[in-house]
Order: sequence, then C-alpha cells, then structure tokens
Amino acid sequence: MRFMQTIFSVAILALARLVVPQQALAEQADLRITIPVKALLYYPVFAAKDLGYFSEEGINMDIVVTQGDGPDVDALIAGSVQFAATTPNRLLTAYEQGKSLLGVMTISKRIAINCFMNKEKADALGVTESTPIAEKFQKLKGLTIGGTRPGAFTNLLAADYIKRGGMVPQQDARVIGVGAGPAMLAALENKQIDVGCIASPTPEIAVSRGKSIMFMNNTLGWDKEFEEFLFAVLYVRPDYAKANPETVRKVIRALQKANAYIINTPFDQQLTLLQKEYGELDPAILRDALTNTQSAIEPSGKISQRSVEAAEKLFISVGVLSKPIPWDAVTDNSFLAKP
Repeated sequence: MRFMQTIFSVAILALARLVVPQQALAEQADLRITIPVKALLYYPVFAAKDLGYFSEEGINMDIVVTQGDGPDVDALIAGSVQFAATTPNRLLTAYEQGKSLLGVMTISKRIAINCFMNKEKADALGVTESTPIAEKFQKLKGLTIGGTRPGAFTNLLAADYIKRGGMVPQQDARVIGVGAGPAMLAALENKQIDVGCIASPTPEIAVSRGKSIMFMNNTLGWDKEFEEFLFAVLYVRPDYAKANPETVRKVIRALQKANAYIINTPFDQQLTLLQKEYGELDPAILRDALTNTQSAIEPSGKISQRSVEAAEKLFISVGVLSKPIPWDAVTDNSFLAKP
C-alpha cells in the first residue's frame, strides 16, 4: 500500500511540473532567495519550487542555504539576492541601524525553534517534558546551550531563556554556536552542550534516538509568552519592492499556495517531497516534524502588530534592540492577495 502511495505521490509531483503554462515557462525570471538552514520551517519555500508554484508565476527560483541567519540577510542587503525567508531579528535591528528592510509576508506565526535536552542531564536535574516552563528555565544554571551561530535567533532565544530563569547569559549559563543539523546532534550527544535549539526536524530526530527529551516545543505553543510571534518572514529591500511590486506579489502567491498544500495535504501524499528535501528519515519522525510545522504556519501570510511587538520584546530583553520600532515601519501587508 505504501509503495502505491509513493508511486502516486511521485506522479503528482511530475504532473505539477507538466501543467505549468507554456507561456510562463517561456518567460521565467531568474530570482534568488536565501534561507538560514534547511529546516522544515522553510519547507514552504522548497514546496513552492518543487510543486511548480514559482514556475506558474513565471519565476525560476534559486534557493540559497546560508547555514545560519545573518549571512542570509547580508546577501539581501548587498543585492545578491532579491528575497530572504528568515527570522525577524535583522528586520528590526537593521531598521535601528538605518538599513531599512521590509517584511511582506509571515510564514510562521510562532517561534519555530524547538529545544532538546540531553536525556542524562535531564534525568540528573529532574527535568521532564511536563516540568513547568519557569522551573525548566531555572534548571539551565551552569549548563551550555547550543544554537547555530553567535547572533543567530537560536542563540538569542537561548539567552532569553537564561534571563527568564533569573540568570545572566554567559555568566550563569553559556550559549555557544555549534552549527546546524548533524553538528548540533553530535555536540549534544557528545556532551559538548546540554541543550540544543533549532527548527524541525533536528529536535524530533534527537528525541527519536533516545538520548534527548524535548525541552521546549514552541511550534506547538508550549511557551505562552510567545504564542503569537513574528518568526519566519519574507523580507525584501524597500527599493526592490517599490520597483517590482508585481514580482513580490508573485513570490507571495507561490508561497501561499505552498502553505495551503502543506496544511491541507495528507502526510502520506507529502512524504515523497519531504524525503526529497530532508532525506530518507523515518516517516514517523517526518510526520511529527510536519505536524509541528503545520501548527505554526500562518495561512493568510498577514503580519500582525501583536506578533511584531512580541519579537521586539524578546530582542530588547537580550540586548540586540534598544527600543520598540513602529511595526508598520518594517512591515507591509499590501502585497498579499486580497481575501
């Protein structure tokens, strides 16, 4: 039965490419988009490409993975890419530095960085998945938390957790950069770090290996402090959006189609595409990771004032933003398709 489902899924993917209008294929515009890591958080970008949604809009999209946020936005500011789908820290800090960027669509309405803890350490500290959040944060004293790289959202989130535990980051608990995916798994299992923070599917893989527990599942809304949060955002430069408004709309339409597909299509019909992009992982791991991702997607793409203010609160807390920024100075919902 699974074999027939896989064959059916492959056929659907092939047909998706065949039905793209010939005129669109003949007039493809070459565009580039950066993402920080190849996590399920950015699955909509890959789905829009693989299912032909970008092509339907007349776009040949090149996806560039920068292995951590920072270089992804640097490329956007430098003009070597037209779009970035990434976390919101640079959207806000760049404004404060006089380098305005524009958020035109939200992909994730919640923080999609989840944290996992070394099981031996968790057992020693008496931490379980159901331990109250405030107590979990207090238990971070003396531990080392791994994010992808210094200044990345993963590291900033870890610093916020330390502060919410009543401690000083880097003094009472350390935050270090260890890279993404396999590098973070190895660091935790080799006890170089006690907690790792990154997007799916790495936390699910870690838990499935039996050497970790889920410490914080933000995509499922465990942390009520950030239940609505501007997280995965589609950025452009304001000058590019002004000069190319229809191109911005086309990219957004393609991503909205991808979001609808991800939310509404049964897992078994997505498995082939998921394994194409994220490797031959155990389907059970991919199912859990997809469920987490689906719960965080914002179907409308609309950026809310509340979500921007929640992001500002975190960045002010960890010292990368000095004061709140008017939310409509860095966002613009006018490129979204009207309901």
